[in-house]
Amino acid sequence: MNKYQKTYLLIFILMLLIIKAYPQATDFTGGNICKNEDWVLVFNDEFDGDSLNTLKWITWFPYTATGNDSCEYCRTHGDNGMVFLDSNVVVNNGTLKLVTKRQTTTWYTATRDYTSGMIHSRVGYMYGRFEIRCKIPYGMGFWPAFWVFGGGHGTEIDCFEFGCQDPKHLHMGCMRWGDNGAIAGTGAGYDGIDYSLDFHVFSFEWEPFFIVYKIDGVEVYRICRLITLSGEDVTWCCVHGGVYNLQPAFPKGDDDRPYIIVNLAIGTDKTPFTKAPDNSTSMPNQMEVDYIRVYQRDTAKTMDFECQVSLMPNPTTNTLIIKCKKMSKVKILNVLGELLFTMPVSSDMTQVDVGTLPKGVYIVQVDSDNGPLATKFIKF
Repeated sequence: MNKYQKTYLLIFILMLLIIKAYPQATDFTGGNICKNEDWVLVFNDEFDGDSLNTLKWITWFPYTATGNDSCEYCRTHGDNGMVFLDSNVVVNNGTLKLVTKRQTTTWYTATRDYTSGMIHSRVGYMYGRFEIRCKIPYGMGFWPAFWVFGGGHGTEIDCFEFGCQDPKHLHMGCMRWGDNGAIAGTGAGYDGIDYSLDFHVFSFEWEPFFIVYKIDGVEVYRICRLITLSGEDVTWCCVHGGVYNLQPAFPKGDDDRPYIIVNLAIGTDKTPFTKAPDNSTSMPNQMEVDYIRVYQRDTAKTMDFECQVSLMPNPTTNTLIIKCKKMSKVKILNVLGELLFTMPVSSDMTQVDVGTLPKGVYIVQVDSDNGPLATKFIKF
């Protein structure tokens, strides 16, 4: 880990300590918390024209009463090192270019030494797979990000933030904001390959109980909404009813429709992830985007078999056939919870001879990839 990575890590840890919120408890009814419906494309821009589609995008942060750019923050985003200009947003040859320049510019009372580009969607989306195929620049001071923000509940989900002096390392996470600043935040860094050398697909799948981050289709990080009382993230699908803690940074998800943002910011000596450009930083430079797409689940095709254990026949006298998705072990217990029988399983169906058991009520417990499941059967 180099000195810059150590600095960023310390900054991020400090941020989390400052905005840490106590988890809230909830009485969850239980069930399958995973989604398995097909993804359906609901929004996309392939950037095939010769100019930005302004029916889909604006090129500033709309933090005024009317949503226009008539505020200093709208094009500087605070203490960052650039002003976002329309002229730095270029569409040609099938891609979007967010261009950085050494160009002293004043916006309201803010004077910056650099200009750059950004886009912000006009429409927000609640839940879905948010995906970008892009190529980031290399160099000290470049701070590209793909994220969603806003939507009425202060939701922020960061698909990636890079400090491009180290284009192998990115940060992912989510935060919730209130009127007085950040309420809670969680996230992690990831070390991969040099993402400035070619185009790569970055995505996050935001659903009611998980945010799953992927690079080129491979999961690299996951944020879970439910946490057991012992502090374990609930990563499995089939969840028993009971009391769980809630991840305080997880989006509220109640008519929560944050907007899509892609920006190439420029750092300063005060920013996280990167610092001000130095003499080795090449400009003009650019972040290049091939496409941006949003998918949502086809809820008309909901099929939930992941959390079901099927027993046949029930009641039974001798043989019990057990069916369940992704089984790894089957146990039979009496009503006192005492283990009577156990066996490993590597299929979705197995059978057990229960002929020697006395008449009565018994419990079948199944260990599966989706979590532990249990149901009862009667032995005649």
